[in-house]
Amino acid sequence: MNGPLTFQDIFKNNFLNSQTFEGITLNQVLIALMFAFLAGMFIYLIYRLSDNTPAFVNSFSISLVALTMITTLVIMTITSNILLSLGMVGALSIVRFRTAVKEAIDIIYMFWAITTGITIGAGFYFIATVGCVVIGIVLLVMSRFTGRENLFVLVISASQSVSQGQLEEIIKKNVRKYRFKAKASFAQESEYTYEVRLNKGDSAFTDSLTAVEGVENVSLVGFRSHNAL
Repeated sequence: MNGPLTFQDIFKNNFLNSQTFEGITLNQVLIALMFAFLAGMFIYLIYRLSDNTPAFVNSFSISLVALTMITTLVIMTITSNILLSLGMVGALSIVRFRTAVKEAIDIIYMFWAITTGITIGAGFYFIATVGCVVIGIVLLVMSRFTGRENLFVLVISASQSVSQGQLEEIIKKNVRKYRFKAKASFAQESEYTYEVRLNKGDSAFTDSLTAVEGVENVSLVGFRSHNAL
């Protein structure tokens, strides 16, 4: 007479029976990947519409689509096969991604794409749909508010006698926010590039920069505007 089944016996039977994929058909895989592609394209569209930075990286936005589909495929594999799920956990634990993100908001989009892929891979299509729509609307609305701050690129060409601190002292007093982006040095002059947010579109401070002895050229370029002309 056989004794009662223990937890080890149940786990062993389930583990041995999980060496083949069960319960997932080709149609289910294709439907999940298609749904993940559509969700990824939605995330891609929201990222394109809400981006407020001067250096838009199209490769990152495209990777959001692939990230959603790949995560979906990984989750479908994990939920259908215990043996492969343990192998994937071990393999993914040694992966290290060292690519620096352009902006902090990019981390939100990456996490959004991964979460959507996990939800779709687990079969919760309704949750994935509602989540994409709600999160997309929130990010789009918030980007419209930040887009009203009049974001510009400021390029200053000055001789070597002009210090960067001298220029930034004038910039700090006349703009809402600024961020140093790049410096190019030549034989007799240097070129400084800043990302600035103006106070109500006031660009008169460029005259103060031009008046500095040694400053040869000042350019202020608006790269994106959410407001109608």
